[in-house]
Amino acid sequence: MPLIGADQQFALGAAVMVIVAFSLWAERRPLGQKLGGPLLLIAVAMLASNIGLIPFSAPLYGTIAGVLVPIAIPLLLMRADLRTIFRESGPMLAAFLVAVAATVVGAFAGAAVIDLGSLEPQIVGTITSSYIGGSLNFVATAEAVGIKDSSIYAASLSADAVGAVIFLLLLMGLPALRLVRAAMPSKFIGRETDAVAVADHAARETGARPFTLPGAATGLAVSLIICALSALLVDLLGIESLFILVVTVLSLMVANVAKPVVNRVSSDFELGTLFMYIFFVAIGAGANVGEVLGAALPIVAFILVMVLVHLCLLVVIGRLMRLDLAEVLIASNACILGPAPAAALAASKGWQPLVAPGLLVGMFGYAIATFIGVALSAILGA
Repeated sequence: MPLIGADQQFALGAAVMVIVAFSLWAERRPLGQKLGGPLLLIAVAMLASNIGLIPFSAPLYGTIAGVLVPIAIPLLLMRADLRTIFRESGPMLAAFLVAVAATVVGAFAGAAVIDLGSLEPQIVGTITSSYIGGSLNFVATAEAVGIKDSSIYAASLSADAVGAVIFLLLLMGLPALRLVRAAMPSKFIGRETDAVAVADHAARETGARPFTLPGAATGLAVSLIICALSALLVDLLGIESLFILVVTVLSLMVANVAKPVVNRVSSDFELGTLFMYIFFVAIGAGANVGEVLGAALPIVAFILVMVLVHLCLLVVIGRLMRLDLAEVLIASNACILGPAPAAALAASKGWQPLVAPGLLVGMFGYAIATFIGVALSAILGA
């Protein structure tokens, strides 16, 4: 019996939030920055459950998955303004679309080479959506395709994090290759500017608003209304399995046609991220360490194949389309790691003109990745 029982709702809730708070603190430290918040949460929660501090399963975990995840999706998509993305991202959008296509081709190649077992279609779709969007899409796709086994879920997320590190190392090594530099000359590489000034510019470009209680309440109200309408629609149409996809579609509609409402919202991304972090604790708590380690290795191998194909195709197609190497680097980063890391990379390199486009195409990835992941799962499972 665990120290905290499954029926001790408040004690278990306190333990979950302590893990979240600790991980938020830890990810600001050097090692935590390398691991990333989601992996930290999974690891600490797995440790807590496997040594008997908290239970492997509890009604609270089901509530978190069934309530907080749908609420988080509209909050995280509130700034996905597609018109702004298409209008302001310029050549970066073309590079990003190439990166998306290269990721999908890499996923097919990885699935053909690596045997991921009976859940292969679901795992491939979930990982691919994460490597086009981010953790939001990982969670949404996993829910949509029906990954319920916590060990498989945790193994996929752990492999996702390991693969991201491998990808970043390979990506940063591309400019060092003479063949790559010759294939895609860049007007940015070698002309870096003050990184501090660019970082300040990146912060302004995020569109973040200071916290206000009315703004946070409005964001939660909008999110709950979207979830309620989605539940009503899927019930009327008899498509309950598509609930997460309907939530995503309605969220994008609100983000693009209800700007007066969106402009009244604040701290939406922060709240959505907090809800996702709480969910990662619930997932980690339900995972058996031995099962996770065994399942993660083939997923890491799959990701390695996918990433290698992704990078090779980027170089070949980038050469044919005469893309700028710096723009390709930021677009690929936005695709695999998300908008914030892409902007951070551009800022660290002093490429100020690429900060905002990197953010915008990364948000576009959030908007489309879940649909691509679910479609890929359906194709592989047919």
